[in-house]
Formats: sequence, structure tokens, C-alpha cells
Amino acid sequence: MEKRRYIHFVALTLAVAAIMSSCAYDSYELSKTVFIPDYENPGLPIYSEWGYNTFGMYVDRSTFVSTDHILPSKIIVNPDTFNIRLSGIYQSVSTTLLISVVGYAPRDYPDLISLNDSTINLRDDNCIITLRKFSEEAVKLPIIEGYINFKKAQNLYVDKELTKTILSGTIQFKTFFDGEPVAITNGRFDLGIGYENFYYYTR
Repeated sequence: MEKRRYIHFVALTLAVAAIMSSCAYDSYELSKTVFIPDYENPGLPIYSEWGYNTFGMYVDRSTFVSTDHILPSKIIVNPDTFNIRLSGIYQSVSTTLLISVVGYAPRDYPDLISLNDSTINLRDDNCIITLRKFSEEAVKLPIIEGYINFKKAQNLYVDKELTKTILSGTIQFKTFFDGEPVAITNGRFDLGIGYENFYYYTR
């Protein structure tokens, strides 16, 4: 009898370990960047809505794109400000674009579905955009015109458990880099947001 209980216990332990390992693997897989080239827009990923954890845009003729060795996105929410960080490579240097929207403050990543089919005018007074290249100081960008369009926001479930919120859409704007006017065009993003890259805190 004791032997049967022991065998049952070992089998149950192995089953739980297998499930936990599978969940960890699924979480890891869902956090990876899947870069599928857009051959009509060389250097950029395709526009997608599958949580590929990619983004890309042209800065005049250069590209600013996600990579597989830099976490492409983080969302940081202060009490009244939504901050979305896009981190990747621009002109062979690690670069972060930060878009801040005052007055929008989701408490957790599932709340991001409220962005579904919404557009934010980046020239509005409640929007602030900064750019930081490698170890340089972050620079606030003056916006001539532009928008970010969240075409789709959807919650992703794995085995009936909420795992990620996927934000997909487009972005374009005109600004100044070092006093020179530049256009950010053909911008697209497909981001998986979850526990590991969503932060809500009060200062």
C-alpha cells in the first residue's frame, strides 16, 4: 500500500513539474521576437497582429527596429501617465523611443484592451516623446505632426489563462533630430505585454 502511494506521489510530482516546465517554456516562447521581413519595406518587420514582439519604422532612410537581444517594449504607468518604451537599434546603436500620454493610466496589462481601435494625436499637449541613444541623455522631441494608432488590442489566453495583451498598430510623425527635420514613416508594432514588461507604480 505504501509503495503504491509512493508511486502515485512520484507520478503526481512529475506531472506537476512537466506542467510547470511547459508553462515556463510557453511564457518564454511568447516573449521571443519573431522578425519576419517586409520585402515591400526593406529592413522592417511585416505588420502583424500575432504578438511577434517586433516594431520598426523609417527615420528618413534609416531604420529603427527591434532585435532579438533587446526587450522591445516596456509599459510603465505612473499614477496619471502611460509610458510606452520601444527599444531597438537605430544607426547601429541601441536606442529607446519613449511615448508618454498624460491622463491615461491602466492599472494592469489586461486593461490595455481599452486602446483597441484608438488613435492618439502625438502633437496634443498631453503627449511627450523622448529619444535616447545608447548612453546619451534623453532628448525631448518637438512634434510637428503625427499619430500612433492602436489598430488592435487583444488578450491572449494559453490553456484558458490570460498570458499577454497584444498591442498592434502603426505610428508616424515628423520631428527634429539635432535641429534637422526628419520624418518617421511606415512605423508598425506588434507587442506582447505581460507581467514581465508592464509596470504600475506610484512615486
